[in-house]
Amino acid sequence: MIPVELLREQFGAHVTLREKRPGVTQLIVPLFHEDGDMMDIFLDADPGGSAKVRVCDHGLTRMRLSYTFDIDTPNKERIYQRILTENRVADADGELFIETTPDELYLTLLQFSQAVSKVCNMRYFRREVLASLFDELLAEFIESELSRFHPQRSVLPIADRDELEVDWEFRPNGVPFHLFAVRDANRARLATISCLEFQRHRLKFKSLAVHEDMDKLARKDRNRLTNACDKQFTSLKEFQENAVRYFERELVH
Repeated sequence: MIPVELLREQFGAHVTLREKRPGVTQLIVPLFHEDGDMMDIFLDADPGGSAKVRVCDHGLTRMRLSYTFDIDTPNKERIYQRILTENRVADADGELFIETTPDELYLTLLQFSQAVSKVCNMRYFRREVLASLFDELLAEFIESELSRFHPQRSVLPIADRDELEVDWEFRPNGVPFHLFAVRDANRARLATISCLEFQRHRLKFKSLAVHEDMDKLARKDRNRLTNACDKQFTSLKEFQENAVRYFERELVH
């Protein structure tokens, strides 16, 4: 099934194949995790009988990661899927794999090992890196699901006050709705200041705050924003579930 001589030539003879069961071969090759353990890589024959080879991990990469890190939030899942996409790796119920041909096996193995390494290293991601997708996920939802409410990004309600930039503006009924994406205390304070300044300038508007996680804000920051803002969504998930109905109610006003 596998041209062993070709692999040994490309890996400098440091390669061994162990048949685990008919059609499934474990590859013993110098590709290592950072702690020195050898990567678990298998070569499965195509059950359809074609010349293709399936380079896979039989689910051991996700199992290894689960000892120290859970992919338990939409942001983590998004990063995980991005790693796989960038390396052309697929996931079948937790098993990572690439289908290739014997002639391309060497490059495929290097590509596959790179993806395995990146997935295992997700446990080192800082919270700030994981949270950074909040704005991107919010933008994707707005552009795909709220386009009929005329969203506009990065708006300056007061032309000469660029420090009071609004993340998104909607006009469901002619009145501008200013949306602030709030993922931390600094964003909450800026939204509070912006709303108060717009009110002081007697602008006609409604204000919305979409939180990444409202519970993570200190009580004083929550209270100040609540007093200044017309409507808040405590999480991105809540906004995704209720935003359309919220703007539809505004259409009749």
